[in-house]
Amino acid sequence: MPRENRFLKVFLSFSLVVLALVVAAFVGYSWFAPSDITGPPDPTVEGSDHLDPVIEEEPEQEPTGLIPVEGPEFEPVTVSFTFNGFPYAITPEVANGVYYGAIELPRVMHWDPDLTEDQLMEDYYQRLTFDSAMDPAIEYVIAILREVRLEQDLDSAAYAELIIKYVQSIPYDHSRLETHAAGDIGPGDPRMPVQTLVDGTGDCDEKVMLAAALLAYEDFSVAALLFEEEAHMALGLKGEGSGYLESAYEFVELTGPGYVTEVPAEMVGGVILSSTPKVLKLAQGFLVYPQSAVDEVAWIIHARDTAIDSAEAKRAYIESTWMTDDQFYYERSLYEAAYVAANSFRVTVDWDGQPNYENPFMDRPQALDWLAVNYWWQ
Repeated sequence: MPRENRFLKVFLSFSLVVLALVVAAFVGYSWFAPSDITGPPDPTVEGSDHLDPVIEEEPEQEPTGLIPVEGPEFEPVTVSFTFNGFPYAITPEVANGVYYGAIELPRVMHWDPDLTEDQLMEDYYQRLTFDSAMDPAIEYVIAILREVRLEQDLDSAAYAELIIKYVQSIPYDHSRLETHAAGDIGPGDPRMPVQTLVDGTGDCDEKVMLAAALLAYEDFSVAALLFEEEAHMALGLKGEGSGYLESAYEFVELTGPGYVTEVPAEMVGGVILSSTPKVLKLAQGFLVYPQSAVDEVAWIIHARDTAIDSAEAKRAYIESTWMTDDQFYYERSLYEAAYVAANSFRVTVDWDGQPNYENPFMDRPQALDWLAVNYWWQ
């Protein structure tokens, strides 16, 4: 072989070796060199009365929504309630696949480094509350509630109260307290709105999500008020004033019948609220709860809270004063009226969250009409 050919062969072999070493060094650096990209922190996110959402680290693709999944046939539960003294009942219509798809949808809080912890929770509850697959079921219930609105000629404040009263009348799932305390949280927990409709029961955050879905559909601004210390959630309804604890949202308890703005002294399960809630904004609309209605509720509550003392004073007057039979029956009717206010202007549910039918709750418009005739102790 000529010398120049041998030299060329050696040169090419040496070049290939050098090239291989360079490539190996580069690949080795890519595999083993420290990365500038670090994963997200592992925050502990407190949930509602039962929810500790799983945090998914930096998903590779956008999270998917509810995917219909067919399952066994079911019969949605009928919920009966009253508004302004008139009885109603709603049997929802929910597609089979949507109901079981809601159960199968992973309850995962998707990590986003650009969002705060509160914003992550807002995103989580918004996805569970407003998935578009549930729209037909929400529209069906809204159509029935709109008929009631027309029938009673309700203004926007009373219409919001009608929607709230319907959700308040869904029996509270008292059994959840025990299962969640034991850490027994399975698929489909917390319930999405279509699940609460079908099951005809729910706990605090489940009822908040259903009420928010219905109110937002009718263009009200709503939020979730998350009391982490008490493991409780209430609804926030945007008002004209400063709202509950300067939050701009009026407090709405959904575990049983009650007035917008009223915070029960003690709720189902013995919960007493004392902390400041996180305000998780769920939907922004054009309608708000008017200050005039807030003031009327305050007047109703004042009448209720002064009724017992006035009734006892009336009783003492009757017992110590001679009067005719007609006068006696008249004075006794006033005495009894005070007890009607004391019993019917408050949350009237038992420990399990079931309505007390002996003293049915008077809604704000009904209470105002009643007080116009019977409020003798002002």
